[in-house]
Amino acid sequence: MMAAITAKRRGFDVDLYEKEDKLGGTLWPAGGPDFKADVLQCKKLDVNIHLNSPITKDNLEGDYDKVILAAGSTPAMPPIPGIDTTVLASDYLTHQATVGKKVVVIGGGAVGLDVVEFFAPRGADVSIVEMMPVIGNGIDPVSKVGTFALMDKYGVKQCPNTALLEVKADSFLVKTPEGNEEEMLFDYGFVCLGMRANAPILDAVRKEFEDEDVEIMNIGDSVRARRIIEGTEEGRNILNVLAKHDYL
Repeated sequence: MMAAITAKRRGFDVDLYEKEDKLGGTLWPAGGPDFKADVLQCKKLDVNIHLNSPITKDNLEGDYDKVILAAGSTPAMPPIPGIDTTVLASDYLTHQATVGKKVVVIGGGAVGLDVVEFFAPRGADVSIVEMMPVIGNGIDPVSKVGTFALMDKYGVKQCPNTALLEVKADSFLVKTPEGNEEEMLFDYGFVCLGMRANAPILDAVRKEFEDEDVEIMNIGDSVRARRIIEGTEEGRNILNVLAKHDYL
């Protein structure tokens, strides 16, 4: 959306294709309302928005100067038996009736901890499983302190050094630090093993325009899956550089 807004403000005629029925991508399940201003800007600036329009060769045919791919990222799904049937972290906000429910979260990164912070204060019996020795690795210190205080307050069971072996209909089979196999039953089970870059049509787009003078750009999480805080930090660094050279 920001690429479309910026291009429109600089005088381009912009087509914005989105395969879903609304703009916003993974920001919707993340629960962040701020991006909705970008949706309004796209409409206000008369960006040509095409919803329910996954990119194909047919709708790529046109008189374009630039094609910008920003397909974002998709959940990482390692080859674990049954994992394709699991509920992804992006769906956790749809589960509201949590009092007394047993919730198991696989993955102790930022996304997994977001799920924990959602369910624990709502009366759920929450466990979080992490293959590495430390839960919350890579999270900034301030957020980590608040998150661990919350987990202590609500009695969240923390299981580091524990590996997921199999996903079943109502349980996760895990390998404990002692090397034993243990079944963790759940009412709601979530796999939060991070994200991976998603650029499924990059090669097709390049091939479509290989004989034309069209610039193809792949940006954002389509290149490398990152966290919002990293994008914010990058933007701030750019502004600092511009300010240093008196461009602002």
